Amino acid sequence: MSKSDLTISLNEVLFYFTRAGFGVNAPIGISEDFARSNIWIAQNGFDPSECSLLALDNLDSQKSSLSIQFEKSSNGGHLFCPEDNVLSALEASVSCVDWIEFNGINGALKVANVDCPLLVVSALGANQCTGIKVLWIDQSNNLYQVNLIDDGKWEIIASSESPIENSSYADIEISAFDASEKTSIKNGKLKTFNVANEKLKALNSGVKVGDKWPQIYEYFSRCLVKSSAESRASGAGAGLVDTD
Repeated sequence: MSKSDLTISLNEVLFYFTRAGFGVNAPIGISEDFARSNIWIAQNGFDPSECSLLALDNLDSQKSSLSIQFEKSSNGGHLFCPEDNVLSALEASVSCVDWIEFNGINGALKVANVDCPLLVVSALGANQCTGIKVLWIDQSNNLYQVNLIDDGKWEIIASSESPIENSSYADIEISAFDASEKTSIKNGKLKTFNVANEKLKALNSGVKVGDKWPQIYEYFSRCLVKSSAESRASGAGAGLVDTD
């Protein structure tokens, strides 16, 4: 079977991506939230390895940082990396969810220089944050608006055909979604998602992962204990009989 034909389950998404996050030295809590975000991504028909590898690579190479700071503004708040570095989407995702759950959608939350905007969206979706609009322009000058309308429906409006999972390095603005408000994206391309239908597809058919999966697995593998006499003596590995 070729790498592009590999299919994994949603439970395997949780298992592998939690450990992949931990493999690039993200705290276990952030790694678990990262994995749950990838489950939401997978449930909506995206390849989670395609959406997440850049964020893992950036943390591993220290191009991005988990360091984050909040400033209150006249119209909401501002999250940014105080180290003048790229802000990792793993940390930005958790912080955005916490801010919304604590403050609601009062004003706008701006997040500066995030490496993988879709991971922030997926964290909001995974935590059932609805009635929200997420807007950004990425480094390729592509404009995206994601509307998390309710528990059953969300949509993407894009200025180009470029896949949203490839969108990177952007300032994000999160605010309340108003169905009567017209989008600022002229001639935008609309894609609507029915959450229940997409989840059912993932449950029935599994999650397809493509060419970037081997790199995800490499980060996961850092958590494995290498087999040795010492590791087996300390309890690593499976027992020889059912009662071990």
